[in-house]
Amino acid sequence: MTQSAWMATARAQGLLPEGDETVAVGRPWPVVLLTALGAWLAVLPLLGFLALLFGSAWDQGATAYLVGGALLALAVTLLRAQDLALFLEQFALPLLLLGLCGLGYGLGRDLPPRVAAVASLLLDAALIALLPRAWLRLLLGAAAAPLLVLLLAPHWGLSQDPALWGAVHGVLLLWALGLALQHRLGLDARRAAVAAAMEPVLQGWALALLAMLAWLAGPSFMVAGALGGGVMRELGGLAFRLLGSWDGAVLASLSVAATLAAGLVLMRAWPVLRRWRMLPALLLLAGLALLLPALGASLLVLALAASRRRWPLAIAAAAAALWVLGSFYYRLDWLLADKALVLVGGGALLGLWVRFAFGGFTLASSALARPDPGARGGRVAVLATALLSLLLVNGLIWQKEHLIASGRPVYVKLAPVDPRSLIQGDYMRLNYELPGQVAVQGLWGRRPRLELRVDERGIASEPRLLADGEAARPGLQLLELSPVNGRWTLVSDAWFFEEGQEPKLRAAAYGEFRVQPDGRALLVGLVDEQLRRVP
Repeated sequence: MTQSAWMATARAQGLLPEGDETVAVGRPWPVVLLTALGAWLAVLPLLGFLALLFGSAWDQGATAYLVGGALLALAVTLLRAQDLALFLEQFALPLLLLGLCGLGYGLGRDLPPRVAAVASLLLDAALIALLPRAWLRLLLGAAAAPLLVLLLAPHWGLSQDPALWGAVHGVLLLWALGLALQHRLGLDARRAAVAAAMEPVLQGWALALLAMLAWLAGPSFMVAGALGGGVMRELGGLAFRLLGSWDGAVLASLSVAATLAAGLVLMRAWPVLRRWRMLPALLLLAGLALLLPALGASLLVLALAASRRRWPLAIAAAAAALWVLGSFYYRLDWLLADKALVLVGGGALLGLWVRFAFGGFTLASSALARPDPGARGGRVAVLATALLSLLLVNGLIWQKEHLIASGRPVYVKLAPVDPRSLIQGDYMRLNYELPGQVAVQGLWGRRPRLELRVDERGIASEPRLLADGEAARPGLQLLELSPVNGRWTLVSDAWFFEEGQEPKLRAAAYGEFRVQPDGRALLVGLVDEQLRRVP
């Protein structure tokens, strides 16, 4: 229905007065963004003033409650006002956060964890009832999820304690019950306003829950190269270490049960899925959920959101499920080859299921069997691309083999570095005793070069960074640097090895290179102090 038709219908039903053509116009987002920036900047002096005024009084007594309560009351008053100026509306948000932080600090300081969580939840519920703006209710709903987790598991940590996982699944169950209650209330016109008020709260609740599931799953292969760290890798191994215990079996069962519940939800919502041919896909996902404790809950959120046509939330749940699937790459108690076999086998089973359940790709229909004038050109393009790819790859292989066969053996001393990392399987991070790498700026110009003195054993020493255009002195070896991870180094900063070989790599003392006269080099291995290959 167009806007004019909608307004005409509303006037006919008495919802709008006759002749009323006013249309609510939203605020442009650049104006809102700049105003919010100004409001946050205005709060910073207030924060400094409060810190100087009260000082150490925050740590004891009722100061945190009094100041936090006053800021919270002021923020609620501003946000409940009608026709509030944009600056004051944006100014009220940091005041609200400061008030909540003050009260939360006092509650956490003076009360046991569960009592503090109950008090915080009651305050959160009161704010949801008092503040009518949907975006604020979404944020408050997101805050409710971790508070409920803290209530159910107040003493969780980074240990092998499944209480946190159980609490997350308990919060998921409460969210599903809240979704069912909202649906029932929405069917009654007298309670539709309550159902509408619950919508942003449940949205925020689910988004926070998905974020917790992704965090519990640990780093994913999708972005771990940029975000993964030591703590995240430890968290990534937490779920998989749990699976070897009785508690781990309970978590796996919860994940499988959530996956099966997700399938039942979708089958109930969409009758087209109530067929035997959908069963293999569900069993495949249940098998993956057996290995990934966070997968089942993510799939259940996805199913409930999709069945209720909450597509933005369904997309967020799908992204969380993909993240959890990617975390399987970091399962520390499996070999890379075994993980690859599981993923390849799962993909093959999924392909076979598509082929036999849906008939795959067939040319049985006359429309598909009809010759396509552009099909021949497409096939030629595919074959040409494949041939070009083969030529390019084999050309690069031949180039490297030629460099290995004809290059001069040069051994460069390794600098001390962490001998193992898990971002891309098992590999040793390499660092070389080279000068001036940090001082070199710009990765897009001509590659910098070094000159090195090489003794009769091939060991390089006395490296010197050459100026742009400067030639190496007679008798010295020229060596070209390569850009890796935002800096210049020799060929590569990593040496990959087979799992289980890490102890042998600790003896590595030199990187073995094959170097051409023009400075092009290739790392071919690692050697010990006696120039013997390791491992």
